[in-house]
Amino acid sequence: MPRFRMRSSGSFQSRYAAYARDHGMTPEQMRDLDRSLYPYTMLTPFFLWLSRKKAEWIRLNPQRALQTGKDQLDFEKWLAQFEPGSNALTCECHGKYTSPW
Repeated sequence: MPRFRMRSSGSFQSRYAAYARDHGMTPEQMRDLDRSLYPYTMLTPFFLWLSRKKAEWIRLNPQRALQTGKDQLDFEKWLAQFEPGSNALTCECHGKYTSPW
């Protein structure tokens, strides 16, 4: 299984950048916040957020299950359209998850 990379070609991965933007932060600010809240599991809130966004996209596009390269590209474009949010600590990806440590 390929290892997840937060950075891609010197900048943050586009999905991580969308996650940060949805929380009203820069990728660096989001990384620092998640690292301070969940030092041993800092990517867990991102993966929870991404899973919810994938489920939402599939609900909006039931004929497409993110299986093709075109589906993945269209999903990336959909994520890129998010406006900056302000739900950093009130969203489900942060509010319902507690670290076991």
